Amino acid sequence: MTVWHLVRHGETQWNAEQRVQGQTDIPLNDTGRRQAALTGKRLAGVRFRAVYASDMSRAIETAEIIAAASETAPPVVVDARLKEVAFGALEGMTWAQIESEGSGLRVRQEQRDLDFRPPNGESYRELLDRLGGFAAALEERHPNDDVLVVGHGAALRALVVRLLRLPDEAFWAVSGHGSAGVSRVRRRRDGHAVLIGWSDVGHLERSAPE
Repeated sequence: MTVWHLVRHGETQWNAEQRVQGQTDIPLNDTGRRQAALTGKRLAGVRFRAVYASDMSRAIETAEIIAAASETAPPVVVDARLKEVAFGALEGMTWAQIESEGSGLRVRQEQRDLDFRPPNGESYRELLDRLGGFAAALEERHPNDDVLVVGHGAALRALVVRLLRLPDEAFWAVSGHGSAGVSRVRRRRDGHAVLIGWSDVGHLERSAPE
């Protein structure tokens, strides 16, 4: 059975502060490293034929921690197409600041405007096209392999939309990917892909410190 395991990176300090990260390279914090280790334990029995990560340090470190828990995982391959959507001038701001300053991002999200681009940033449709390129490469290179892909919240949403061959507007129907959560896409023998799990964080909740 071919399953592509999609994992969001562990928590960073900006995640904890509810700041917009985008393509700003913020590393994992201690909580994020613990989450990655628990995800590695959860996936230790999977025989990954390939491991891919965004070129952001938080994704690379998450992938390396997960891969280290497996005796068979190959080295991490970095692919810039997996990086998060660029929020441009909004990066570093908290979501509360963005809403209070009327940047337009929240309004455009509520309007489901895929073509809105923040100053010096990237639109969600551009993100979908970028992840579409990675999806095509994944299908070509690993049609029958278990693969680990470590990326970011919005980027993984875009990847799932492209892997399932859904219309771009389906991007809005897929949300809420938790830090170090595991999503799974199964490729069937007829070549079609199906989503069999989304943002599973049960392994984190059961192992949370009291």
